[in-house]
Amino acid sequence: MSLPALVPSTIETTRHVEPKQAFEFWRATALAPFGDVGRTHLRDPFQAKRLVVAGAGWGLTHTVSSPVGLTIGPRQVDRNVPETVVIGLALDGIGYQQQGERGARLGAGDISFLSRQRPLVAGTQSDYAELRLALPRATFEAWIGTVDAFAGRCIADRPGHAAFKTAFRTFAASAAWMSEEEAQAAVEGVLHLLGTLVRDPAERPGAAVSCETVASLARAHIVRRLHDPRLGPAEIHAALGVSRSQLYRAFAGTDGVAAAIRDARLDLIHRRLAAPRTDGVKIATLAYACGFTDVPTFNRAFRQRFGLSPRALRAQSGDPT
Repeated sequence: MSLPALVPSTIETTRHVEPKQAFEFWRATALAPFGDVGRTHLRDPFQAKRLVVAGAGWGLTHTVSSPVGLTIGPRQVDRNVPETVVIGLALDGIGYQQQGERGARLGAGDISFLSRQRPLVAGTQSDYAELRLALPRATFEAWIGTVDAFAGRCIADRPGHAAFKTAFRTFAASAAWMSEEEAQAAVEGVLHLLGTLVRDPAERPGAAVSCETVASLARAHIVRRLHDPRLGPAEIHAALGVSRSQLYRAFAGTDGVAAAIRDARLDLIHRRLAAPRTDGVKIATLAYACGFTDVPTFNRAFRQRFGLSPRALRAQSGDPT
């Protein structure tokens, strides 16, 4: 009696590529179908690895990579193929996405939704790990809801998501060793659990953009542009097509737009300082690369947010430079 065939799978990696050519190799192979791809931290070494599992009517990827940025414009959308929807689970890193009138900052545990047949902007500002499950539109709408209601949406991590995250992680760890029948059952289990967490948030056509939507889009834009010292409320409200007063109302329950920008920069610098591979980069260089223009101001803000100086954090990681 023959054993059932396993679901086809491949592993893509930059491990055996010359370091200086690693990003170009990754862009020309793993990321070739995905529009314009670029890098934020050009001086950092690049490395990436991805597991790809292709089932009947679904596709799974598990990616661990240095930061990249992706833009798919209207001319790059292939409208001659059926619409595919991608469900993402962030495992590690600081990322962003924007599609249509929805956008978000992405962190570990967040759930995201994107359509591959619509313009989008997505990427990360740090090393990242993620799971993505790609489905035909019909399958997504049968289990979750309308694509129009979810494309570009992000659901922040919550304790109630534990069952879904465990199922998704378990499936990703085992998918390459499953038969098609086993994998299909696992996919349906993941979708069933996700369906219990979400509801269709569709609004009436022409409804005003809510404060929640503006804040979500703004945070995604901040993460994407935080390396630019000129980033501020004027750029954000112009880029999002909302008024300055709408932008300020969206952040009324927080410390404000400027604080959101500052904290996003500090969070990224904290992460980079704690990463061993940036030990040789000066703290001031990291601060400038993340949009700060004054090192003493950066040092005070860092200490206030994290309770220790940047130098002390680096010392904890083993390099007091």
